[in-house]
Amino acid sequence: MKHERTYIFKNAVSRNQDEPAKVIFSGHGQMEIGAAAEFGGSGQGLNPEEMFVAAINSCLMNTFFYFTQKFKIEILSYSSQASGQLEKQSDGFRFTNVEVRAKVQLPEEKSAEKIQEAGHLAEKYCLVSKSVACPVNYQLEIEIKGK
Repeated sequence: MKHERTYIFKNAVSRNQDEPAKVIFSGHGQMEIGAAAEFGGSGQGLNPEEMFVAAINSCLMNTFFYFTQKFKIEILSYSSQASGQLEKQSDGFRFTNVEVRAKVQLPEEKSAEKIQEAGHLAEKYCLVSKSVACPVNYQLEIEIKGK
């Protein structure tokens, strides 16, 4: 018998008269949000477009670390930058591509092949990037920094 799981993630958004809008996360605080300047907003606070790209970027990182822990690989550092391309389509604006470029520092060369495998698995299993309509390209650069 197959066991199905359902996970529910909640947040709320609010805005009072002259105050900035906020997103309130269940148990994790709140942050100011607003429209990007390109869409008539003040540019203050996070906008949904940035959060969309950040969700993909952070999910790829978390999925990558899941596999590095499973493979028992030591990593000195991980950093990544992500960009999402937003284009006007016939039915309105839409993300058409998200690029994530990650850089991993390893203490030795012998783990490099397994790190590449962890990167491929992260790209394959990241639930956020699998859930979006646009393609997501995850590029992993490896640097060896001996101890």
